Amino acid sequence: MTTMYDDLFFRSNLSDYGQLPSPPLAYESPDIIPAGLYPTNNPQAFFSGNYNQDVGQNLVTDGPNYIYLRSKNLSNSAESGKVSLYYTPASLLLYPNKWQNNALKTSDSQTEVFLPSTAPGGIAVTDNPFFWEPGAISGDHYCLICRVSTPKHDNPVPQVGSYTDMTEFILNNPGFGWRNVHLTDANSPTFDTTVDYTQGTEAGRITFQLECTNVPGGAAVAFSAGTPGPTPLISLERTPVPPNNGSWNTSVTCDVPANYQTNITYSYWANGTTPPKGFQIRLKALAYFDESSRFFHKLRTPQELGASPELARRMSAQRGIVLGSHATIGR
Repeated sequence: MTTMYDDLFFRSNLSDYGQLPSPPLAYESPDIIPAGLYPTNNPQAFFSGNYNQDVGQNLVTDGPNYIYLRSKNLSNSAESGKVSLYYTPASLLLYPNKWQNNALKTSDSQTEVFLPSTAPGGIAVTDNPFFWEPGAISGDHYCLICRVSTPKHDNPVPQVGSYTDMTEFILNNPGFGWRNVHLTDANSPTFDTTVDYTQGTEAGRITFQLECTNVPGGAAVAFSAGTPGPTPLISLERTPVPPNNGSWNTSVTCDVPANYQTNITYSYWANGTTPPKGFQIRLKALAYFDESSRFFHKLRTPQELGASPELARRMSAQRGIVLGSHATIGR
């Protein structure tokens, strides 16, 4: 006999609308969404707007993958919850003891993401994506498992020791979702580096500047952080390095809230080029001040701080300071 689930749930596949038992196949959830190498602006609107589609992408080997979760509310009242995401190398039978200790984290190192109160029939989407840099494994496959915990259904990870238990788990637990994922080397960075960032107690406008020294034209760079809060997000999509005389930089300026914390990953693609001696990529955080600041006459012009021509024009009436930096240096 078919009944309907009555809470936030994850679909097992696109034909799943919350019926119990859940319809096969179990490992095709469109609600676990590998979204690529950059965070998505306004994920709530974007991923609720394509709920009838599976828009997940392949995971990029050794790349900064961002993964969103979405859950539909089948209750007749508003519901909220917390979601978690786990991974395991490909296995024919995914007993929970294979993955329950493999929780993925967000850019700000959270293993649980809060879903706000969602109206009946509404779709909740994580605004803070999970972050993962999977390495290559035999067969190049993983499975991702998501879990939602609500006041109505806590959905603890069960102790499953037999195939009978596993059958029960797959059929009658819509608070869990499963997705087999593939790895690809396409678009995989030559390297990337992750560094933590803490804003401190004062909100402010911060320029995140990526500086390339002796990086050959034709290579490409990017940086990103998935944690929501800044406007715009701290994200520069893959950008080609133009032919240059040994140095070039690009930047994103963001309004960052007080007490914001995250990890920022900056990436490099060689694209067939060979870095010369003195190769260096440096990520900087800068603050600029106008003439009303008591610091103004002690600070440096945008040009002195290596700003791009566009940024220098925009900040021409201001002076700045490097608050911090991190470099990857070729040897």
